[in-house]
Amino acid sequence: MRIADLTTGTAKIATAYKTMRLHWDVTTEQWQDANQRRFEERFLNPLDPQLRSALEAIGRLAEILNRAERECE
Repeated sequence: MRIADLTTGTAKIATAYKTMRLHWDVTTEQWQDANQRRFEERFLNPLDPQLRSALEAIGRLAEILNRAERECE
């Protein structure tokens, strides 16, 4: 019995982020002003390192849970 499957959720988050960035790239083809730049700097640019950190932490947690599951068998 699996304790937790973090892989599926992690993949969904990564895919959603990639999709959002693709849509943002299309948006910036039409929206190029100070508000667009401010939005990108304030909200979107900080997401990349935060998301990487979160996904790394989730990966470490998944390893710990997998190890705990094996030890409980």
